[in-house]
Amino acid sequence: MNIAASAPGKLVLLGEYAVLEGAPAVAMAVDRRAVAKLTAQPGPRCEVFAPDVLKARTPFSIGSNGLPDWQAAGADAARLSLVDEVLRGLADEGLAPAAGSGFNLALDTSAFFDTQNAERPKLGLGSSAALTVALAMAFVARAGQTTGQADDAASHASWLPRLLALHRKFQGGQGSGVDVATSLIGGVIAYQLNDGGTTPTARPLSWPAGLHQRFIWSGRSASTPKFLSILRAWRLDHEAEYRTRMDALSSIASAAVEALSASDAAGFLSCASSYANDLRALGLASGVSIYSEEHVAIAAVAASHEAVVYKPCGAGGGDVGVLFATDPERLTAAVAQLAAAGFASVPLAVDTTGLRIAITESVEA
Repeated sequence: MNIAASAPGKLVLLGEYAVLEGAPAVAMAVDRRAVAKLTAQPGPRCEVFAPDVLKARTPFSIGSNGLPDWQAAGADAARLSLVDEVLRGLADEGLAPAAGSGFNLALDTSAFFDTQNAERPKLGLGSSAALTVALAMAFVARAGQTTGQADDAASHASWLPRLLALHRKFQGGQGSGVDVATSLIGGVIAYQLNDGGTTPTARPLSWPAGLHQRFIWSGRSASTPKFLSILRAWRLDHEAEYRTRMDALSSIASAAVEALSASDAAGFLSCASSYANDLRALGLASGVSIYSEEHVAIAAVAASHEAVVYKPCGAGGGDVGVLFATDPERLTAAVAQLAAAGFASVPLAVDTTGLRIAITESVEA
């Protein structure tokens, strides 16, 4: 059996940081996919090929306990930590590959890098979450627990809490899981952590026809875990202020979801403007560089165009930001001015399908 699974990247459009406190976040799956391909082969030898992070194919085997036995050390072993966590998590679920089973594992996340830059920085589209979804569900399909059929979407969605747990373990217990949910489900979603953060829920949202967006690359990558650590440290001595700011962000995020649910483009644009202002204030108060020098410059250009709103996507500090407008001509003018200033527009579109799985039978030689 040969399996190819893929999952899209994501951008958080509104609700970042507050989502960690139970507020809804609006996220969009984007048409950049992480791909995991499992190809059966005879014998006990396994190989992983991940050209985006590994220089060569790395051999390993599945032990009697269902856990991977890596034949890699040092930097290569560290780069395989996501694969290792996924395989160990599946073993805990009783879904590990059988001991002694052989297969080739090919991983491709090249779509998540800025290939126009010689240093190939990541764009900040949630590559690790997308790869977690694709990789884990490829093995789940191999175990016969899911299929590639469209009507299996409900089964896929039931895996959200377990996939979230796998990715959180890889991230050291951090993260809301909005990136995992978006990669799994696709489209534009409202994501929320209920019951004190223990129950993730997601529901699809329709994008209003009169609401337009463009995505701008800040020019550098950012570290979400680093920013979350800084925010947690600040909160220890500023609990009251932290709570006040999070309550305000949460209220705006809820209003934004209501606006989208009502196809109220103008209402959402107003919420995006308010959220951007409060997000910037949170960064200044906490010492988290949500609005980096680049984001400040981009926001200034956007502000010079009437009714064009700009905000970073996700944790900020770099990566990609989003321009919103109800007037496409004003949006186009802002994008052109940003391009002249050296800030490129990233061609991204919504990916409506989320997880995809294709299963074919092996052909004997």
